[in-house]
Amino acid sequence: REGIEMTRIELTEKEAAILIEILESCLSDLKTERVRTDKRELHAEFIERENFVGDLIKRLENKK
Repeated sequence: REGIEMTRIELTEKEAAILIEILESCLSDLKTERVRTDKRELHAEFIERENFVGDLIKRLENKK
């Protein structure tokens, strides 16, 4: 992350918990879509997004 400009937002614990719930729902939807797709390029994109969303969830949970 060095040399990369980062955007930061401040969240209350309640806001972070709600955001985690939303991201978990999104993650579930991404997994479902990945399983349903036959296109390899979409499959790879879904995996990339799953990893990104999963990382965001972990980062939010670590801030609690």
